[in-house]
Amino acid sequence: MGTNMYPSSSLLGNNKDESIAALPVDELIEKADGFAGVFPEHKYEIVKRLQAMKHICGMTGDGVNDAPALKKADIGIAVADATDAARSASDIVLTEPGLSVIISAVLTSRAIFQRMKNYTIYAVSITIRIVLGFMLLALIWKFDFPPFMVLIIAILNDGTIMTISKDRVKPSPLPDSWKLSEIFTTGIVLGSYLAMMTVIFFWAAYDTNFFPRVFGVPTLEKTAHDDYRKLSSAVYLQVSIISQALIFVTRSRSWSFVELPGLLLVGAFLIAQLIATLIAVYADWSFAAIDGIGWGWAGVIWLYNLIFYFPLDLIKFFIRYVLSGRAWDLVIEQRIAFTRKKDFGKEERELKWAHAQRTLHGLHPPETQFGERSNTSDLNQIAEEAKRRAEMARLRELHTLKGHVESVVKLKNLDIDTIQQSYTV
Repeated sequence: MGTNMYPSSSLLGNNKDESIAALPVDELIEKADGFAGVFPEHKYEIVKRLQAMKHICGMTGDGVNDAPALKKADIGIAVADATDAARSASDIVLTEPGLSVIISAVLTSRAIFQRMKNYTIYAVSITIRIVLGFMLLALIWKFDFPPFMVLIIAILNDGTIMTISKDRVKPSPLPDSWKLSEIFTTGIVLGSYLAMMTVIFFWAAYDTNFFPRVFGVPTLEKTAHDDYRKLSSAVYLQVSIISQALIFVTRSRSWSFVELPGLLLVGAFLIAQLIATLIAVYADWSFAAIDGIGWGWAGVIWLYNLIFYFPLDLIKFFIRYVLSGRAWDLVIEQRIAFTRKKDFGKEERELKWAHAQRTLHGLHPPETQFGERSNTSDLNQIAEEAKRRAEMARLRELHTLKGHVESVVKLKNLDIDTIQQSYTV
């Protein structure tokens, strides 16, 4: 705590200190480190004024006199051994001595919020992915995916997603909130990307011989009498793997392979996908209209999903960058768009033009190229030359003999103070 302390009577009372009487009360409250000799009405008034200035106000207390301010504050915290009145007026009741447990409470709440946000983005993405993907397959190729396999996908997904409640997450460094635009935009874009992955896979397996030609697996191409049973198994495995792998992207704030997930989540994912792979490889279920595709196709599908998994992180970063507003600020306000140079590199172009003009008039060595000046000393020299040229231009505007003389002196890098200040015409 700092030393900028005020007595409550001087700050909020009628007898204010002369040194602070001219300052607004709100400003004093914001800048103060503490108040001495406060009464319940002072605490309540301080909290009220802070809230009026759009601050999120927290209050700690232990007695009856703290109850009004605890009730008024956005977050009222009753410390250990607080009275019943303080506990009932608070939002959080600490069970251990000290205030350090507040940090644990904040981090825990942010971790819970992060898990809820991860699940929401995942749920939106999977909904878009299932609906859009199977709709496109039905509209383009008139392919009806077996409904029973959709049920299997849902059961395995639900069993895996339940473990996210125990997942290891990184709490947000700042207070977070429900950014619905970010959640739904991320979910729609990621879900659409996964749907297009399924459409491309179906096209490559059904309309081309790419997989048999490259990997030597049995063909699933269309024939005169189409049998979608093996193709349904292949599509089921592709959808199941990448759909559950999406949780590792939505749960992380940075790269999904950098933020390690919890062991329970990883174990659930591996068990679910082992079951899905065994079903796709060996199942011969006439009631579900699927046939086993063998381990060759299973390996090809795992490789296909692994390749198309990595762009998911890039898409996530791009969506977050666009929705943050920084992209539009770079284009509209700072005018640097897809370059780091201010005003779309206008300053550099002007320097190049000035360099060309100096070289043309013999004021700069022609063998030195602007692009070769990359170190700090060269850049400083360019800045000094630009300042000297600007001063010379200003002196020329004087249209006097003295101005012309000073211009020549500046150009020759001479000290004008050592020259006799007298001119003869």
